[in-house]
Amino acid sequence: MTDRTLARGSTAVTAVSYLALLAAVASPLALLFGLSLQIAFVLPGVAIARAIAGPALGWLVPLAFGPLLGQALGSLALTAVWAAGGRGIWVALLAPALVSLVVLPARRLHGRWRLPATSSGDRIALAALLLIVPVVVGLPFAHLGEITADGQFYRAYFTADYVWRRAVVAELAKGAFLPVNPYFHGDTLHYYWMPHLLTAAQYRFASAWATLDELLLIRSVCIDAFFVTFLYGMVRVFGVRAWASAAGVAFVIVSSSFEGIYAWFDFVNRGVPLHELTNLNIDAITRWYIRGIPIDGLQRLLFYQPHHAVGYVAGLMGVLAVSRRTRVFDPVAMAVAGLLLGLSIAISSFAGVMFTAGAALFEAYSVVRQLDWRRGLAHASASAIPLALASGLVLALQYVDATGSIVEFGVNRVATQRFWLVTALSFGPVLIVSIAAIAIIVQAERQDLGELGALAAACVVFYFFINVRDHQDVYVGWLVGHLLFMSATVLAGILFDHVWTMPNRRQAMAGVVAVGLAGLPTTVIDVYNTQDITNNRGAPGFMWTLRLTPDDRQAFHWIRLNTRPEEVIQVDPFTRDTETWAYLPAFAERRMAAGLPISMVPLKKYQEGSEQVRAIFDEPALAAYERAVRAGINYVLIGPPERHAHEGVEERLDGLPDLMPLLFRNGTISIYGVRAAR
Repeated sequence: MTDRTLARGSTAVTAVSYLALLAAVASPLALLFGLSLQIAFVLPGVAIARAIAGPALGWLVPLAFGPLLGQALGSLALTAVWAAGGRGIWVALLAPALVSLVVLPARRLHGRWRLPATSSGDRIALAALLLIVPVVVGLPFAHLGEITADGQFYRAYFTADYVWRRAVVAELAKGAFLPVNPYFHGDTLHYYWMPHLLTAAQYRFASAWATLDELLLIRSVCIDAFFVTFLYGMVRVFGVRAWASAAGVAFVIVSSSFEGIYAWFDFVNRGVPLHELTNLNIDAITRWYIRGIPIDGLQRLLFYQPHHAVGYVAGLMGVLAVSRRTRVFDPVAMAVAGLLLGLSIAISSFAGVMFTAGAALFEAYSVVRQLDWRRGLAHASASAIPLALASGLVLALQYVDATGSIVEFGVNRVATQRFWLVTALSFGPVLIVSIAAIAIIVQAERQDLGELGALAAACVVFYFFINVRDHQDVYVGWLVGHLLFMSATVLAGILFDHVWTMPNRRQAMAGVVAVGLAGLPTTVIDVYNTQDITNNRGAPGFMWTLRLTPDDRQAFHWIRLNTRPEEVIQVDPFTRDTETWAYLPAFAERRMAAGLPISMVPLKKYQEGSEQVRAIFDEPALAAYERAVRAGINYVLIGPPERHAHEGVEERLDGLPDLMPLLFRNGTISIYGVRAAR
C-alpha cells in the first residue's frame, strides 16, 4: 500500500467516523444548518492563517491554527453586530464576512513567525489522531438528552457545564442586549457569554425545527476536532515529527491521570465490587478522597467545554506569537499577540489572564537578560493597546459582577492539601513523561521552549496564590490543569520523537506505553460513566443521572407555548440546589426572580434573593402573592421538591384563585399565575 493510498484511506475512515457521530446527535436538517454556520465561521480564519504562513508551507498551519482563530474573531464580530441591534440569521453570515476583510492585511504579516511546513506524514498522523474525538465523546454525546418513555436524561457530569450552557444560550437567543441574568431579576448576565452567541443566533432562528441539544452538540463536535488539530499543529511548531506529534497529543488526552488505577486498586484492597467504579466522579477523586483541587483531564474539555477550548487556543496562539517571532524587535508581532491574548480574555476570561501572564513573563525575561529596555517599552506598549481594549470590552459586557469581590489573593489552602499526592494522581502519567522530556531537552541544550516554562511558572503562581471565591476554592485549579496538559503535549511529542531514535528504543517505548496504560483507566471509566444514563443511584447531594420526567417535559411544553420569553417563573431555589438548579432557565427557557446558579460569583446576592422568594412557598396566600408581585414573578411552579419541602403549599395557593389562578396541572406539576397588582 502506497503512502498516498494510506492517506486517502485514513482520511476516509476519519470522515465517516465524524459523519456517524454527527448523525447520532442531530437530524439531517439540523445538521446541515448547524454545520454550515460552523464552517462559515471557520473559513475566514483558515484564510487568514494561510495568508500569514504563505502557500509554501502547505495546509498544516491554516488547518491547525485557522479554524479556532476564525471562531474567536467571528465571535467578536458577531458581538459587535449583536450590540448594534442585528438579530436575524443574517448576523451569523455577516460576522464571518467582516472577519474575511482581515485576509488582505494579514498578508503583510507573512514571515514574522517561525511556522512548520507540511510534511508527508501529516495527513495520516492527523487523520488517525482525529479519531480520538468520536472515540471519546461518541457515546456520551449520543446519549446526552436521550428521550424515552420514562423521560429525558442527562448525566450529572454535564449539569455544571452543559446544562449551564443550555441556559446561557436560551437566554442569549431572546435577543436582549445586554443579556438578562435568568437567576436574578433586574440584573445583567455576569458571565463570559461571547463564545455562545453563534449558537444563540442559530437557535433564535431555527428553534421550531432544531433542538437546542442538536445545535450545541454539533458545535461541540466541531470545536473538539479543531482543538485536537490545533494541539497537533502546536506540537509540530516545535520541530516534532508527524507521528510523534500525534502520539504526544493522544497520550495527554487519554492517559493524563492515575486516578482510575488508584481507585481500581483501592476497591480491590477493600473488597469493594469493581462495578462501584460507576459511582465515582473518577477524574475528581483527588477532591473526594484527599480534599485537594481536582484537575480535569482534556477528555472533559472535549465533553462539555467548547467555549473554553476556543479561549485556550486564542491564548496559546498569543503566547506563540510572542515566542516564535522571527524578529527580536517587532512591535507589530507583539500587537498581534496582544490581540490574540485579548480574544482569550474576552472568551475565557480567567484563562486569558493566565496566558497573558505567561507571555509577559517570557518577554520580560528576554528583555531583562539582554537589557533591551527600548524593545521592552515598545513591545509592552504595542501589546497593551489590544489588551486594554479587551479589558474594556469585558467591563462593557459586564462579565464581572460589581456587587462583590470574586478574586482572593493569598495561599489557597486547598491547593496545598497533600499537594504531592494530588499531583501524582492527577498528573502522574503526564508528569513522568514531561520529566523525561525535560531531561532530554536539557541534554540537547534546546533553547526554544522557554514559553512553556514561563506559562508553567505563571500557572504555579495562580494555582497557589490566586483563588476565585464561591467555587469551592477549586476553579483556578481546573484551568491550571488544562493549561499544563496542553503544554505537556509538546513535551510528550518530544519524548516520543527522541525515544524512536534511541538504540534501545523498544525497551524505552515499552516503558512509555506502560505509563500510558496505567493512565488509561481514568479515561475509560470516565467515558463509560459519562455516557451511562441508566445509573439512577444517588451521589452525595445529587443523583448520578438528571431525569426530566414526562410531567416535567409536558410542563416545559406548556410554558413555552403559553408564556412570553421574558416572563419570570419561580421555583424554590434551595430545594432544587445541586441537581436541578438550572431547571427553569435551561429547560423551560424562562427566567427566575432568584436562583442559585453554581457558575455565578459572588453567590451572596443569589443566596439572599433566594431566601426572599423561598418565603412564597410557606407564607399565607395573600402574603405570598404580594411578595411575588414585588419580586416581579409572573408564575409560580410547584413540583415534587416544592411539595415535599413546603407542606400544604398548593392548598394555600388554591385559596387565592382571583390573584393566583391555577393555570396548569398534571400528575406532579402545578403552575399558578400571578396577576399584576392594579
